[in-house]
Amino acid sequence: MYNFLMEKENLIKTLQEQYAQNIISVEEYEKILEYINKIETKKEIKTIQKIIQEENRVVLAGETAKTHLALFSWRTSHIKPLNKNAGKYTSLFGANRIILGNIPRGTTILNVNSIFGLTEVIVPENVKIINEAFPIFSGIFASNKTIKDDDAPELHITGKAIFGNITIKHLN
Repeated sequence: MYNFLMEKENLIKTLQEQYAQNIISVEEYEKILEYINKIETKKEIKTIQKIIQEENRVVLAGETAKTHLALFSWRTSHIKPLNKNAGKYTSLFGANRIILGNIPRGTTILNVNSIFGLTEVIVPENVKIINEAFPIFSGIFASNKTIKDDDAPELHITGKAIFGNITIKHLN
């Protein structure tokens, strides 16, 4: 006997795992979840299964997510910036801990948004921190360590803290 409800639950579980691993964006997650909730036939289930499997193949082929989201959860990311871009991280009722390594000389940009959340950025000892993030009913706490080397890499942190916090500190 075909268990229709169990198949829908399995699809939702797989979709949640893909979202948690940043395989799909929040928009894709919401759209596919809406389709799953409207499924009425076995054929529709098979179609959604193919879509979800295709997303897994794309990631396994080497593509990565463009933005990173912590939604009602905690996430730690160890990153090495590429092409002067450290990525975009959003904490929405969650927390992001971003540990940067091997920042190239020149300017690197990291975009962080904390909305009712917390973002902690940990930067290597020799990096100048330029805090350009904007607080709204929030706090942004940055390291006050002075880097005297004129050729030291610079990390420009952009974004917003809205009813949340952003903490930026040097690795000790």
